[in-house]
Amino acid sequence: DLLQNAALFKTDKLVIWEYVSNGLQYVDQGTSPTVYVRLDSKGRKIRISDNGRGMTLEGLQNFFVMHGENLDRKAGTPGRGRFGTGKSAAFGIGDLLRVASIRDSRRTVVELSRQDLEKASSGDPIPVHILEKEVHCSEPNGTTIDIEQIHLRSLDQPGCIRYIERHLAKLPKNCTVFVNNHECEYSEP
Repeated sequence: DLLQNAALFKTDKLVIWEYVSNGLQYVDQGTSPTVYVRLDSKGRKIRISDNGRGMTLEGLQNFFVMHGENLDRKAGTPGRGRFGTGKSAAFGIGDLLRVASIRDSRRTVVELSRQDLEKASSGDPIPVHILEKEVHCSEPNGTTIDIEQIHLRSLDQPGCIRYIERHLAKLPKNCTVFVNNHECEYSEP
């Protein structure tokens, strides 16, 4: 099921926007959301870091439930979301997803690989590897998504920038997104 959903994300810009939009939406009250996207074509990897509210181990476990209930929506907070596709988006273009999240001075790092997904039988739990479990740290809240072993020929930085800038129109003005060293800005058509 996860790999079938991943097939919906065939381009780098779709994958990146999935994680950027999450980083812009899920922030602590009073925080101006900022997301940094680092495209590394040569290394075949993408890193997306945000100053969002981060997730605890429990939040990450919910993140990896296919078609799981959005806890914000359940609590009455509306938002975008594509039925829990964040966990699957990375596998549309890559073979390894690592999520490092900090919430309330506790860092949890988990990893999921396509190889482990392909080995799993239907109905098995998603084989997430916990690399760090709520380790005390002094870093602020936020999440970093690493997508590695990307099988695209190259990453389309100009296309990703255009896609993000087009979608910024639907978001509050206090949102900031950087792609490599470029600050994305919505411009009126």
